[in-house]
Amino acid sequence: LPFPDTYIKIVEPDTSMEWAPAPTTVARMVSVLLDQLPLLPEVGFPLPMPRDRRLVALCTALLNEPDSPETIREWCTRLGMSERTLARLFQRQTGESFGRWRQRIRLHHARAQLEAGESVTAVALNCGYASVSAFIAAFKKLFGRTPGQLAR
Repeated sequence: LPFPDTYIKIVEPDTSMEWAPAPTTVARMVSVLLDQLPLLPEVGFPLPMPRDRRLVALCTALLNEPDSPETIREWCTRLGMSERTLARLFQRQTGESFGRWRQRIRLHHARAQLEAGESVTAVALNCGYASVSAFIAAFKKLFGRTPGQLAR
């Protein structure tokens, strides 16, 4: 098959050959991709789940009640494991800390509340944040925009 004339041939010193688009073509392709991103439907964030039955019980409970006020210490007592064991096992099986995982669950729950029309202050307090500004910062870090921008 002939290559489009917008491709250029690159010859390596070892005589292997690769084809790469011309710089102007790359710029146009990037521009088109950036234009298309806002038009794509949003998809859920993948949420890694652990395999350990105790951690599965913990995660299932938090998925069902993301704003649960129970502390890690309380969960450890309930599950019969130390905080250190929970932290290491959770990190090993999910690739992230329990605190980060729980924060993601809470922020996804918060997003649903905001989309339902609840105020940012009420949602921040419902999610257990001590201040609205801390909630806004965490929300923006995860979703790339503030809760107020979501409402618009």
